[in-house]
Amino acid sequence: MKKLYLDFNVISYLRSGLHPALTTAFNDAAKAQLVVFSPAHLEDIAASAMRDGTAPSITKAEIEFLSKIAGRNALRPVTRDQVDLYDESPQDCYARVVDQYDNNEWAERMEAAVIADAHDKPTGSPKQMNNIPPVDILGNIVYRELIARALYAAELISKDEQVEALFWRFDDLKNRFSVLEASVSLAANMLEKMGYYREARSKSRARLHDVSHIIYAAYCDTFVTADEKLAKKAQAIYSLLGISTQVLLDKKFVAQVSPPLRATKVPAIEGCSQVLHGLSLVTSPVLACELRACSDS
Repeated sequence: MKKLYLDFNVISYLRSGLHPALTTAFNDAAKAQLVVFSPAHLEDIAASAMRDGTAPSITKAEIEFLSKIAGRNALRPVTRDQVDLYDESPQDCYARVVDQYDNNEWAERMEAAVIADAHDKPTGSPKQMNNIPPVDILGNIVYRELIARALYAAELISKDEQVEALFWRFDDLKNRFSVLEASVSLAANMLEKMGYYREARSKSRARLHDVSHIIYAAYCDTFVTADEKLAKKAQAIYSLLGISTQVLLDKKFVAQVSPPLRATKVPAIEGCSQVLHGLSLVTSPVLACELRACSDS
């Protein structure tokens, strides 16, 4: 069954009940696709609770709504290299994320450093780079070479694999999650440095979660987001790494899934179901948390 992955902003729109066309499209899509969640979704919720002081009632409602639309369809790494569809509730995943949340402080500082470097020492500007199509922005083989060198320096691939890595596609990466995660993170950092839909300095924490969503959505057939910057960067990274996931903005998702909305009552949501900073790597706190859970089980 095909898998549908929603960015957290899309989930928030659905939960609000203020976007009837999106709700209708989601209900239609959920009849034929399996809606999944990942630790990245619970990271979004935890960040609001731990950093922004979101009320516990709102946090509870967000987790319950995620359970409503995605059930126990969790995407998570069960080993260092294997990501599986796992039978787990969003609440259990959230508890694990919160338990390890202190690890995020270091990751958030590193992410802020990446964004600061992209602004202070850019190799390009958004005005110049944003006109380039996503499929072309990382088309030069040099970007593959830089990623391969960084993977080798981080001891994620062997010396001999550096040449092979230039031609790897998703089938070569899907069972090597640590390599996929690092490759996506490095490519995302390149895009920031180049100025491709660069994030504001204040958005470094949000960007950390965005990259995690790009990583997990790679294991799905469709990734829907309401964030144009995220969509463009996901498309660029997926093109570079040979990932076939279709990336859709929410409005295009609505147009693709549902016919024009008529003046009818909208049904309720159905219960379906890092751093390229001198070429150094930072393992995301989401992955670190998941791997610890795997080793403990």
